[in-house]
Amino acid sequence: MLELKNNFIMALLKLGYSDMSGTVKQRHIDFYKRRAKHVGAVTLEPLYIDKGLRELPTQLGIDTDEKIEGLKELVNLIHSEGAKVIAHLNHPGRLANPKIPGNYFVSSSEKACPSFGKIPKKMDKEDIEKAINLFVEAAKRVEAAGFDFIELQFGHGHLVAQFMSEEINDRTDEYGGNFENRIRFGLELLQAVKNSVSLPIIIRLSGDEIVPNGIKLPEIKKFAKELEENGADALHIIAGSLCTTPPWFFQHMFIPKGKTWDFAREIKKEVNIPVIFVGQINSFEDIDKLKEEYKADYIAVGRALVADPDFVGKYLGEVKGAYRPCMACSDG
Repeated sequence: MLELKNNFIMALLKLGYSDMSGTVKQRHIDFYKRRAKHVGAVTLEPLYIDKGLRELPTQLGIDTDEKIEGLKELVNLIHSEGAKVIAHLNHPGRLANPKIPGNYFVSSSEKACPSFGKIPKKMDKEDIEKAINLFVEAAKRVEAAGFDFIELQFGHGHLVAQFMSEEINDRTDEYGGNFENRIRFGLELLQAVKNSVSLPIIIRLSGDEIVPNGIKLPEIKKFAKELEENGADALHIIAGSLCTTPPWFFQHMFIPKGKTWDFAREIKKEVNIPVIFVGQINSFEDIDKLKEEYKADYIAVGRALVADPDFVGKYLGEVKGAYRPCMACSDG
């Protein structure tokens, strides 16, 4: 288990509160301090591991040692509120933001994302080694900054998923073709990070990409077992792909509530490590259902804590009053 004071985790939210420097600002401190008191752990926004791989121009970074000091201050503040801190590391591959000058685009193939349009470079062995090394160096900075956990993004259509997907990956080398080859990059990445730091590793992956030729639940169930065998400490189950099924990425009001939880429940049956449930959890009834029917090990709440910073505190009875509900509108 993850040894938190309770089983609530604040899910990552793309705040964009920094500037072009990618460093921690007072706005980050104010935002996370307000929300850290009642949850067991806080996941910071995605930390870019290379300035050329940003998703937002004003995203927080962990690409240089100069970022460590500010992140350490933020981590210590969250710790002082009683919560642990998760660093979410991601390589977007072909999903790097095309509007940001200096961004570059690589993937398992030269197939462009229909939503983003940039044709990526098909990664060679040197590119694969570079990507893994970016994660390793970022993980070392995460540990130096005092974080408690690392979360690696293997889902939502980002780079690891681009290798896993038969629809995208057209390779004929050891990273393409059959299932074992398509998961090779992800497993090598996990092992490299695991060997470089002593922190527990959470893997965030889509239970299903909800597209005909995309990654489907049966493969993810097999992959979940491989991840456990290779040292993953927990799984965080999401759904969809930002490239091809963005509504499932955003989990807005038109997505059927509970479908993402169903994927997590099915994957939970296959592994002995904890599974984190997430997706449109915006009422106390949702929490009760996840606990009682789904037997969720951990519950990740994101935008409900934007709508009401005390949402979890009110559920736990630590704060009085009715909660302000998140409408799952994805406005802004």
